[in-house]
Amino acid sequence: DSRIIDGGSATMYQPGKFMKAGSATDSQESGPSSNTTFVLDMTQPTPAWQQTASMANARSFMNLTLLPDGTVLATGGETDKNGGNIANAVYAAEMWSPTTQTWATMASMRTPREYHGTAVLLPDGRVLESGMGADFGNVPNELSAEFYSPPYLFKGARPNITQAPAQIQYGANFFVATPDAASITNVSLIRTGAVTHFFDQNERFLPLAFTQTTGGLTVTAPVNGNLAPPGYYMLFIVNSSGIPSIAPFVQIP
Repeated sequence: DSRIIDGGSATMYQPGKFMKAGSATDSQESGPSSNTTFVLDMTQPTPAWQQTASMANARSFMNLTLLPDGTVLATGGETDKNGGNIANAVYAAEMWSPTTQTWATMASMRTPREYHGTAVLLPDGRVLESGMGADFGNVPNELSAEFYSPPYLFKGARPNITQAPAQIQYGANFFVATPDAASITNVSLIRTGAVTHFFDQNERFLPLAFTQTTGGLTVTAPVNGNLAPPGYYMLFIVNSSGIPSIAPFVQIP
């Protein structure tokens, strides 16, 4: 892009579709953070960054985490670019909808998570928040962790995966056993986390085609390694109420 488009963290919320928000910076810099949000659709003939609704809070040193219902969680950071100014820490989480491309303010953390803070999705659908510090004494070292439980965990009983393959092959069909097949509206793979310095390099959300069958679902794997690089993924099924299963790990060799 010929313009400078700021972004402190980023995620691929659909194949070829990206969102980034907040301010990119290094610790001990100065100036206010940004709350702006931009999306990029690389499936279009002429892709270009488009600005969408901003976050409620300006953030640097934030983390973006994909959730199994397709939404994105923003956590941590601070309203200035220092990296260790606890007085300017952002405690409230925010949730981004890829459908409306808007943010909603969620529950607040108990601990500031600024420079070197991390966030990663767990197989049970919660988000693990941890760390902060180790920056030449500028930031207090936080050795604690806390968990965020998204609203979908309070909507009712979860669908259950009783059997899934340990490995799947590109373009092939595979069977997922579940007693809840009739209520399932979404099946997806989410790459296991590899997050540092506010950015998860592995993060990608891959919706999968599926059909109901006796005892479960017949699911079609991604067609190639451009969409799904080899490695480990969490396999989620989500029902019509937006409630995800606990995910088994599957490998694409």
